[in-house]
Amino acid sequence: MRKQRLVILGYGQRGSIYARYAIDNPTEFEVVAIVENSEKNLVRARQNHKCPIFTDYRDFLKANIEADIVAVATQDADHREHAIACMEKGYDLLLEKPIANNIEDCEAIYEASVKYGRKVIICHVLRYTPFYRKIKSIIQSGLLGDIVTVTASENVGYYHQSHSFVRGPWRNKEIACPMIVAKCCHYLDILRWLIGEKCQKVSSMGTLSHFTEKNAPEGSTQYCTDCKVENCIYRAKNVYQEWKWMRGYFCTDVYDDEQANELLRYSQYDKCVYRTDNNVVDHQVTTFQFDKNITAMHSMTAFSKEVYRDIKIHGTKAELVGSDMGKPVLEVRVFGGETITYDFSDANLSGNHGGGDVGLMHALYLERNGVAVDGLTYIDVSIDSHRMAFGAEQSRLEGKVIDIK
Repeated sequence: MRKQRLVILGYGQRGSIYARYAIDNPTEFEVVAIVENSEKNLVRARQNHKCPIFTDYRDFLKANIEADIVAVATQDADHREHAIACMEKGYDLLLEKPIANNIEDCEAIYEASVKYGRKVIICHVLRYTPFYRKIKSIIQSGLLGDIVTVTASENVGYYHQSHSFVRGPWRNKEIACPMIVAKCCHYLDILRWLIGEKCQKVSSMGTLSHFTEKNAPEGSTQYCTDCKVENCIYRAKNVYQEWKWMRGYFCTDVYDDEQANELLRYSQYDKCVYRTDNNVVDHQVTTFQFDKNITAMHSMTAFSKEVYRDIKIHGTKAELVGSDMGKPVLEVRVFGGETITYDFSDANLSGNHGGGDVGLMHALYLERNGVAVDGLTYIDVSIDSHRMAFGAEQSRLEGKVIDIK
């Protein structure tokens, strides 16, 4: 099979993961160009790759680089501009989720893929994990009977919420997109994929309850650097010491702890979590009505110790219960029969998202070489989960049931 020529448009956290896959799997991918305008990201790109590097995507397009696919991993608000320009030039896309910040831009990208005849694969990486692929195979086997209802919970993790959705790029829906889109479109895609039917109606409730100024501890300050409050679990220096992977938003991995802490001081990520301009929800419950009278419920909460997801699928012959936390385990409880347990302790869960990032890239390689891959996340289906997500936000704001087209 032929090695695929990959362009990375946006060498941030996500783009660099796909570039790293190419380094680790040189028989599958070769990075032939990188487009990045952040100096700290350019430092890493130049260290890790010897390909042409551009600071403006327009210069990349003018260079006529021969490539098989462009990985668009820029900020969500830029996806429409970048994706359509690349498709117009003739490139197929690996497009980071969410497709875009609003449903109009999502639809425009989808329509452009049809107009230009380009393939667009959305990075809904959960589909490619051993855990969720096993669930899909169990459903297809008929062991559960007909699906009646699905219940799913998305536990964001208190520290992850504080980083990404209180201090970080997705903290404010006016500059990013609603929480149900930014964080939860992964799982809404999973619901759409597992159920295998189109969603017809959605209803949602949720709000921002905790991360507001009224809950700020007495004596707290605008920045953690100046704060004297003892034992705050959200103190920035401590958060970014324990979860160093999140430092990439204000420094690169070439910095030691002392240098990182200096860059953190008085930055956006040093702000008190109760005193920022965040306005996305910290909890939300959404219900969906699918074809064939199948119902689903999705619950998102910031308030969990770890980052994980739970799922329950109730069928006419059995119920499935599982969690993707740590080493996932699934149980299928057969009515009138035995409980079947699936243990993923020996599964290949390398990389992020429980092995999903690695699984996505390998599936992309196979697809580009003409191998049929079950469940590949093409935009024509992934657009459905975005319609569900934006419909949920409309329902939350307007307090009514929304019809999904």
